Amino acid sequence: MEGRLTSGYTFVIHEVSNTEANFWVGALKPSIAQPHHWRLQVIDEQGKRKTIAGKGEWQRPFDKLKKRFYQVITAKGLKAGNKYTVEFQSRVEGTYRVLETAYFSTLPDSIPDKNNAPFSVGVGSCFYTRHDGGRVGQAYQALYDHPVYSPDIKFLTGDQVYLDIGLGWYPLDDSDVQDRIADDYAEAWELLRSVLRRGGTWMLPDDHEYWNNYPYLYGFNPYLVTLDLDSKFRKRWERASKLGVDIVQQVKPVRTFDIGSDLSFCVADLRTERWDGGFISTENFELICDWAKNLSSPGVLVIPQPLIAKKGDKNDFSLPHWQEQYNTLVQSLVSCDHDIIVLTGDVHYGRIAEVKLGNSKGRLIEVITSPLSNLSELNGIAASTPETKLKNFPVRKITDVPQNKIKYRQTVSVQNKWWDIRYPVKRTTEHFMTLDFQKVNGKLTMKVHAWEVRNRGDNPKKVKPNFKPINYTLR
Repeated sequence: MEGRLTSGYTFVIHEVSNTEANFWVGALKPSIAQPHHWRLQVIDEQGKRKTIAGKGEWQRPFDKLKKRFYQVITAKGLKAGNKYTVEFQSRVEGTYRVLETAYFSTLPDSIPDKNNAPFSVGVGSCFYTRHDGGRVGQAYQALYDHPVYSPDIKFLTGDQVYLDIGLGWYPLDDSDVQDRIADDYAEAWELLRSVLRRGGTWMLPDDHEYWNNYPYLYGFNPYLVTLDLDSKFRKRWERASKLGVDIVQQVKPVRTFDIGSDLSFCVADLRTERWDGGFISTENFELICDWAKNLSSPGVLVIPQPLIAKKGDKNDFSLPHWQEQYNTLVQSLVSCDHDIIVLTGDVHYGRIAEVKLGNSKGRLIEVITSPLSNLSELNGIAASTPETKLKNFPVRKITDVPQNKIKYRQTVSVQNKWWDIRYPVKRTTEHFMTLDFQKVNGKLTMKVHAWEVRNRGDNPKKVKPNFKPINYTLR
């Protein structure tokens, strides 16, 4: 367990922009009391403090539960590309005392040149709490405190919680369902505390924020039996899970932002709105395609599952299963004539692959990072090792898009310790990645690092790389 778990309050730096930052403040634990007199203080690099008074009544993240609460507070009027500290304070006996401290940077107006620190983006997915022991938080804090490699922002691309893990007779009423899900979030967010309060965070759900292969219930899975037997219970579970995605993780279907004219980001939830005709609603799918078609710079597409993948099966669909939307998305990426970096997770391995996008000038550079913390015991049979067998992309023929050869640049190491009975099969080393963006001689460059979560040696202030960084000059 991480030694710096203190107040029990939940504080998350969510999305930031050039001039604003969003803070999720409250408590996911049922035993924490609501502070009646509280405030936030945002402190700039020169030590100047800006006070945001706590206003209004606390809201409930899960509407059937009275003992958990939150507010989302926005700090405005910040300066671009600056570092800030924010304190959550409560008044006790006439004196304000600090309950939680967090740290973040606003987005810069442009990507820095080679004489300045790069703009660094963190990415991770798949966090199973059982044997983490605070290691993800410790590793991320060590990197954040590093003078060179500190991430400015980060994306958590899915399976931040495993809500569907656990056998037994589930409760059937709304409050009990919400209580179970809220407890899972409280446990995960406590262990991820040092991650969530360091740098802006964009979150995406994947299936385990709901249930395996959501929204479908195909095949045999012992964890899903009660969901399959009782449709009313399934609806209660789905609604409660959606509250976690919408309110705790603050997910929206499609979010875009730019770093000046140098780099553009699109963060797309391709899980929540799945239907038989696609992996997202038609309206929101058009937003993603329009973003790609109108790019005037390299783009970063953040999604919960890889594009370079087989279509999966009824137990676990992947994006190519929805042929029409998948084909149209690939055609849109090809049309932009720039490099597209895909940041994703889900598959329980780490891999960097690249391929020329059709006949365009651009490439697809896919960065998969998974898991932050491996499944274990019976669930550990879902562990994976890197997939490098696919030869060409697109994986099947798409009109006007030639299939080009995939180049696998790097994979994250695997472990297979027969004496460690927690992990029954060979598994990928727990890790997260960072991407450093910088302009060198007028050209945008990217350097990809992988950082190990558990195998960090004896010095807790250091974080260990998993492979030599991969360098790109982007087009």
